[in-house]
Amino acid sequence: MRLVLLLAIAVTAIAAKRELPWEKNHLRVGQDLYRENCVVCHDIDKPQKDSKKLGPSFYQLFKRERMPIAQQPPNRAYITTRVRFGGSLMPAFQKKMTAAEMDTLIDYMESK
Repeated sequence: MRLVLLLAIAVTAIAAKRELPWEKNHLRVGQDLYRENCVVCHDIDKPQKDSKKLGPSFYQLFKRERMPIAQQPPNRAYITTRVRFGGSLMPAFQKKMTAAEMDTLIDYMESK
């Protein structure tokens, strides 16, 4: 019974996008996901002019008026779609990352 209750609490918290008490290192997990999946092609600590990566820099992405390629205001839905399904040169990550991991990754990107 306790397991069912804990599972229900976890599902509710995830649905509400609240950080669970035991997820103290949420952004660190997002950073690890970024390093594992994104850093090969995208900088996050350097502006585009200083980047030597193939893909656009995500430096202060959510503080910009427009995203580098999409030329629209930054939004989580678009970025999630790009991560999930990829793009012209970008691979899709839908088989490599869960939806929760993608949210954690984007939380990290938003924090930079």
